[in-house]
Amino acid sequence: MQYLLEYIRQYGRFQRNARLYLISMALSYVTVGIITVLYNLYLIALGYNTDFIGLILFIGTLGAALTIIPAGVCVDRFGGKLVLIWSSVLIGFAGAGQILFRTSVPLLVSAFIAGIGGAFILVVNAPFLALNSSEEERPHLFSINLVIMLVATVVGETFGGLLPLWFAAGHTLMGPLPAWLNGALAAKNQARAYQLSLLTASVIAAPSFIPLFMMEDDRLLYRRQQTATTEERRHFSELWNTSVTRIRAFFAPGYHTRLRSALARPLTVLTALYAFQGLGAGLFIPYMNVYFVQHLGASPALFGSIDGAANILNALLTLIAPWFVVRIGILATLLIPRLLAIPLMLVIGCVPYLPLAAGLYPVRQGLADMSQGILQVFSMERVARKHRGVANSSYQVAYQGMWAIGASLGGLVIQNVGYPVVFISAAVLYCLAYLPLWWRFRLDTKSERPS
Repeated sequence: MQYLLEYIRQYGRFQRNARLYLISMALSYVTVGIITVLYNLYLIALGYNTDFIGLILFIGTLGAALTIIPAGVCVDRFGGKLVLIWSSVLIGFAGAGQILFRTSVPLLVSAFIAGIGGAFILVVNAPFLALNSSEEERPHLFSINLVIMLVATVVGETFGGLLPLWFAAGHTLMGPLPAWLNGALAAKNQARAYQLSLLTASVIAAPSFIPLFMMEDDRLLYRRQQTATTEERRHFSELWNTSVTRIRAFFAPGYHTRLRSALARPLTVLTALYAFQGLGAGLFIPYMNVYFVQHLGASPALFGSIDGAANILNALLTLIAPWFVVRIGILATLLIPRLLAIPLMLVIGCVPYLPLAAGLYPVRQGLADMSQGILQVFSMERVARKHRGVANSSYQVAYQGMWAIGASLGGLVIQNVGYPVVFISAAVLYCLAYLPLWWRFRLDTKSERPS
């Protein structure tokens, strides 16, 4: 209780833009939670299969990937406030298209546009919070932001699971429609219940625009920051030129020895870890709502509760992860929970029994994700300080790119072969990610930290 009161007091000390940003995120992530539970089920109710869902996910990620660098340029040029407003508008229009359109091409186009808007939100998030906070405020601000996103998502997932039941019980909304509404709403009752629920989610997100307009203009702050980072850009240019020289020298005689040495470098091993994790997660994580509802027979409300419980347990285990680091070491904290999660995942995917899966899913999610923050710290400490920016970019590109590939492949495999194959494949990929991590860092996790 004392910690909660301290965070509440700390919120009042945050800068105005930071407080307004947190309010906007709270409203937005309730909508994110609703969409997480219902959107794939809506596509299934429209008659699409998991292969099309995989294509939707891939196209959205492709739109984000193509926009990451231009988004960063826009943030530096126009500031966080304008980028947040216009990217939210873009996501709003694209989201409306994903809900109202029901044919494949408009759905894919709107997913691509939504990915573009999502890239801007992703790029602006951390710089905006850092720019609108002091060094002392930053740890509390980033922590509160994560907690708000998590809690709002849980609320949205729980509420989103109930919404289709409420709309399905409303005979007026499920009955014959006026002619002017026939083109906008789905004909089938189940699809219409999901569609109305998703439209409700968009209405909930609408007030999130108000705090954005109330923010102070921060373009001057970004321009000052841009001037201050000139030295960093010069250093990155020097690093790029050095890297090109090293690549040329690498393929000189004796490159086999240098290849083995390069493969054993911390950056290589950790980038491979993120890549295999992303590919494995993409195979099955996006389809868990479809798996529970369509395959195991859960209601959307039950899945919303299960997923919400998984997020809550994940938060609690994340809080105690540093305690494990002190007692068993950072490498054991990274590996043991993740390895324990693999057999649970296999049971969930290969034993189609709803009560068992409902009980194991939150435990599996909590174990798999509890050390995610520890992994971020470990990934930075293994790399020289001057290379950490490049390293983090490598990790994110590896994870997000492979996740997109996994999501598209997972949909095809589920449609043509079934669910067990994707769970087994994900288990193999996770082992390929974790075992090299243990092999590379098992002897000493402290003495090799570069300065």
